[in-house]
Amino acid sequence: MRVSGKLSHGTNKIFMQHNPKIISYARAQQIAKRLHKEGKKIVFKTGCFDVVHIGHIRALEYCKGLGDVFILAIGSDKTLHALKGPDRPIFPEELRAEVIAALACVDYVLILKEPLRGRIDHEKIISLIRPHYYMLPPDDKALQVKRIMAKKYGVTIKLKPETKGKYISTSQLISRILAIG
Repeated sequence: MRVSGKLSHGTNKIFMQHNPKIISYARAQQIAKRLHKEGKKIVFKTGCFDVVHIGHIRALEYCKGLGDVFILAIGSDKTLHALKGPDRPIFPEELRAEVIAALACVDYVLILKEPLRGRIDHEKIISLIRPHYYMLPPDDKALQVKRIMAKKYGVTIKLKPETKGKYISTSQLISRILAIG
């Protein structure tokens, strides 16, 4: 069922509250403190994950292979609307979090609740969890700003090997689906 151009999501917040992989900022900070004490390597990545495809899956599996615990933060509906346009996201943040939490390669998921400044909506969570690795695509539009932020918190940026042309982007996938009608 579509409501105002977006899928309705009814009572999905109830499921989210019972999924131990979907965490709050406070829980992420607790988990990160424990992991740091245990000497575990934390990998962190952000993204939209509006329509999950093979490019996403391969990137997430790559992230998991870099460390012991992989925390993925998804952009809020408000942020995606600002960055991607009025028709995005297609799926509400609660559903996107639920889909990502279902993946074995992702240990924890959180929904970013920070205001968007430029193209960054996750500095606070970076400061709270201080991951060892911060995964970015090499063509990230805010790479230089993110490098400065990572350095500020002692975080190492890892660039995912480029797969451009090999996989379809979410925007391309949406365009193809709309063209089919």
